[in-house]
Parts: sequence; C-alpha cells; structure tokens
Amino acid sequence: MSLKTRGSAAVDKAQRRLALLKSINENLDLGHGLSIEAYTRLIDNTRATLEAHNTLLSNLEESRKTITQMDKTLSELSERMLTGVATVYGRNSMEYSKAGGSSRKGSNSQKSISQIPSVVALPTTQPTQTATNGKGRLSNV
Repeated sequence: MSLKTRGSAAVDKAQRRLALLKSINENLDLGHGLSIEAYTRLIDNTRATLEAHNTLLSNLEESRKTITQMDKTLSELSERMLTGVATVYGRNSMEYSKAGGSSRKGSNSQKSISQIPSVVALPTTQPTQTATNGKGRLSNV
C-alpha cells in the first residue's frame, strides 16, 4: 500500500487570487499584515512544505519496499540455515532442535488420525401400530 502524495487546493486558489490582487496593485498593502508580500511568502512556504511532505512520502515508500525485500531475504536465509543444520546433523538431532527446528518424532504432523470411538448401540423399541377397524375406531394390530 503506497502512501499518496497530495496537492493543495488552497495553494492553487491562492496562486490565482494573488494574480488577481496584483492586477490591482503589485505592492498592494491593506494593513494589518494583509499585503502582497506576506501573501506571496505564505503561498511559497506552503508550497515548499507540501513538496517536502511529498518527498518524504516518496522516501518512506522506498524505505518500506527496501525493508519488505530485506525481510523476505532474511526469512529465506533463516530457512536455508535451518535446512543446512538438518542436512549436516539430521532432523532428529539435538543440534536441529537447538537451531529452532522441531523433531518429527512425536509431532502432531506424524500422529495417525485419532480413532473414532465406536458407536454405542441404543436399544430401539418398535412403536405400536394402530389402525382403524373400518368403523372409525382404533384397534391394535
């Protein structure tokens, strides 16, 4: 999952507004810090901070990919190391066990399927059959 870089609608809008304000007066100063100079400075600082942010995201994505690849390589080497110990000492050796391998003796993977308990026969009783005798009365058959 890569992190998305971003733009700024506020910077885009401010850039257009700056052009319109400059059409009034290149050195417009409305007092109380409302000047073309202050506005331009804030637009530039915001744009620079946004660019730095996007650069950091790009570097972070590169770093994430590097770590992922290194993890994969390390996992593969770990498996190869354990396999090497198994090749040299055997899978049932103490050395293999010390290296983190699990012995096949007594492991769950080698156990046979557990025996299914025998079914206990329950005595069954035959239901008494009843039928009508033709006159609407019940009689036992």
